[in-house]
Amino acid sequence: MHTPRLLLLAIALGALGMGLLTACGGGDTEASGTIGGEITIGTGTDGTPVDDGEAADGGEAAATTAEDADGETVAAAAEGDAAAGAGVWETAGCGGCHALAAAGANGAVGPNLDELMPSYDQVLTIVTNGKGAMPSYTGQLSEADIQNVAAYVSQSAGQ
Repeated sequence: MHTPRLLLLAIALGALGMGLLTACGGGDTEASGTIGGEITIGTGTDGTPVDDGEAADGGEAAATTAEDADGETVAAAAEGDAAAGAGVWETAGCGGCHALAAAGANGAVGPNLDELMPSYDQVLTIVTNGKGAMPSYTGQLSEADIQNVAAYVSQSAGQ
């Protein structure tokens, strides 16, 4: 009979779909947009909008520091290497969730970065800590890689 094969195929496709959604933290597309002219990158852990001056944990984002996944403050480079960040963007699969014209990416799960045009510090904080549906990439990317992709996104968005 073909029924067991169809059942296995349905299970496999469902697992694949869940894997794709969790690769960038899920499909929370309502977590982005603008409110009152301020950039909103996503939502906080309590589901409320978090603007560009607020860290994912509800604290203030500092211009020269970011918090790692353990809540420890780490020094942020004044700027990363945008050229190296383009490679990080590709290898980390950022385009699977985010749209960024400079990268030829049309992801629709996460925010469209060309519309948001986030600053270096915003990208650094969000990639370090995660925000809304996006997970933290601390532990998956080196500190230098996070700085580089932050430079790439902040310099490329909206171009």
